[in-house]
Amino acid sequence: IFENIENSDLNTINKLSLIDTMSKISIGFLVNQICKSLDNKGVYINIGVWRGFSMFAGMLNTKCEVYGVDDFSFDYEDGNSSLNNYEEESKAREYFYKHFNELQNKEKHFFFDMNYMKFFELWEKKKKAIDFYYYDAEHSYKNQYNNLIIAKDFFKKGTIILVDDYNEIDVENATQDFVAKFNSKFKIIK
Repeated sequence: IFENIENSDLNTINKLSLIDTMSKISIGFLVNQICKSLDNKGVYINIGVWRGFSMFAGMLNTKCEVYGVDDFSFDYEDGNSSLNNYEEESKAREYFYKHFNELQNKEKHFFFDMNYMKFFELWEKKKKAIDFYYYDAEHSYKNQYNNLIIAKDFFKKGTIILVDDYNEIDVENATQDFVAKFNSKFKIIK
């Protein structure tokens, strides 16, 4: 229940509620509000967009640059064979592009169809700092830890890092290990 919010935020909530997601509208609203706090030089990076909800949340009614990254692979290490990977990949990609093309401002909204490691090789050339970072891709310990290690070189003082599925043991352990390794530079707000 959202109370005492501006009409523009209510409009954002209504648009987000139409997007297919495994997340909650409250997470989309949180992403949106963080992005709204960034100016036109601010940078939000969303790794793992699936059908676009968390990326679109950062694009609606904001001034910051928004970068989404996903290769739409569903080859998870947990061996989840209940998904038809090719079928889900095709559906997710089609759904994402349909909505992205409708919402995109070509001067500030960008999408990269690749994995996060390749993306950060390209990002290295931009030399841009990240203001807000949301990792919601494959949640093995290895990828959760490695994405933070790679992305940290682009964080600045005050960067907000949102960790999805922190209730999963591998995600929590990898995040805790990352924070412990750089103890004086990061803190967890839970």
